Amino acid sequence: MTIQRSSRSDSPISIGDLVGSPRGEVAAQLVLSAVASDFTLEIMRRAYRLFDGDLVLFLVFSEIAHYNVARAIRSLDIHDQLPARLRRKDVLGALEQQRVSPCNALSISDATGIPRETVRRKVKELERRRMLRREGARNLTLTHAAIEQLQDSGLNVTRNFLETARIIRLLQEALARRQEE
Repeated sequence: MTIQRSSRSDSPISIGDLVGSPRGEVAAQLVLSAVASDFTLEIMRRAYRLFDGDLVLFLVFSEIAHYNVARAIRSLDIHDQLPARLRRKDVLGALEQQRVSPCNALSISDATGIPRETVRRKVKELERRRMLRREGARNLTLTHAAIEQLQDSGLNVTRNFLETARIIRLLQEALARRQEE
């Protein structure tokens, strides 16, 4: 990776001015945070477009999606297995057998800090968009239509995440070598 230095200065403030010491740990963290922020901001921009500018709607949807699937993924107990032993067919096969964990507006409100009445309004909007369905009076789950609608975006997020992780790993290695010198 070649680092480009700009010959033009848009600001009289340097990175060193911001962090105190351009060679210190704060500067290293700033570099890593900036790379991670690129990923996070791209997610937020995409969410803004996909959810018509309503980032609270995106947050409610994302929390419900996470709740629906996270318990099933945790039950696979893959953290204790060696990566070489994990096979796609085994992981996906095991996931197919797992049940979705529904959630309710109160649990989403508690998890996000969004007022429960706001969550209820956002849930109604997500139902209107056919992205959520109710099972009984309170249990919320994603719909197949939501998965299909967001599938391409999800694949891009995964690719971008893996690339961001790769860049962060490379920068961490470079910063560690710099500290050894």
